Amino acid sequence: MSYTDKETAAVVAAAPLTFESAQALADKLGKTHRSVIAKAKSLGVDYVPKAKPAKRTPGVRKADLVNQISAAVGEDMDGLNGATMVALEKLVKFVA
Repeated sequence: MSYTDKETAAVVAAAPLTFESAQALADKLGKTHRSVIAKAKSLGVDYVPKAKPAKRTPGVRKADLVNQISAAVGEDMDGLNGATMVALEKLVKFVA
């Protein structure tokens, strides 16, 4: 997709560009938001990407969850170390 001088000026004027403003500008220009972001980067316009969601609760480890389960049931539950994080979180809620 090529940009006209007017479209290029609109991208530059939108600085600093965010994901949301890139989407709005793309709708206005009849382009994709990816195209607008790429054009902004090629022009040296600042782009602030949207924050990525955390994959899991920071600081919580499997070992911590296994220890909580062991304390709740009163027995050593080290065999749970191979379980998934999701399964351990559910089990903690069940035994707590």
